[in-house]
Amino acid sequence: MKREVQGILLILVGGAIARIVLSGSYINYVKAGMKPYLLASAVVLVGLGVMALIDALRGHGDDGPDDGFHAAAEHEAVLTHEHGTMRTAWLLLLPVAAIFLIAPGPLGAYTAAREAASVQAPREGELMPPLPPGDPVPLDLDSYAIRAVWDDGRTLVDRRVELIGFVTPTADGWQLTRLSLACCAADTVPTKVQPVGEVPPYPANTWVAVTGTYAPGGGTDSPAAVPWVTVDTVIPIPAPADPYL
Repeated sequence: MKREVQGILLILVGGAIARIVLSGSYINYVKAGMKPYLLASAVVLVGLGVMALIDALRGHGDDGPDDGFHAAAEHEAVLTHEHGTMRTAWLLLLPVAAIFLIAPGPLGAYTAAREAASVQAPREGELMPPLPPGDPVPLDLDSYAIRAVWDDGRTLVDRRVELIGFVTPTADGWQLTRLSLACCAADTVPTKVQPVGEVPPYPANTWVAVTGTYAPGGGTDSPAAVPWVTVDTVIPIPAPADPYL
């Protein structure tokens, strides 16, 4: 591959990474804690790209008559191979173009509907602390699910909670959903809660705040359980800045 092309590709990839970090959209793809590493990667890639371009320009400028003759002969010998490699190299611009032109959003209902729910079990011997004061009590969806599935809802009884998530349609309604990242969007795991009672319909990926009370059902002591919540109110809300748990 020509050094010029190497340099251009490195600069473009580094620039694409810098763009999604500086715009904040990187959290659609990786955990927020990856920001400094992404910025460092962008700087390194752009720096390497600039060095490759400088090296290529210097090489072209230093060719004497003999060097030019040998370079031409070598170029003729590898022309077919180089053209094939160049075409492959330019294909690397497709993901860069997607970032600059399309900027894919965070994963949502499409992914959640195709993945089984997963409720992480607490560590052995770990007790669920009582809910803090408040009515309703704001509670992360995964915290609600852990309390409902692995503690039989004991700390949820007689307490109103407020849960935030997006709508994932099902055959008979929808489920309140959040996605968790272990590292990046490729390893997302959904947490799902089933609203029961008078539940208004909403389109897929609508972000809502559900206020309600714990309802037995959906299974216990299983990571694939989908706990229930009896709905008092459902209010559409803007999507949070960080869509993942």
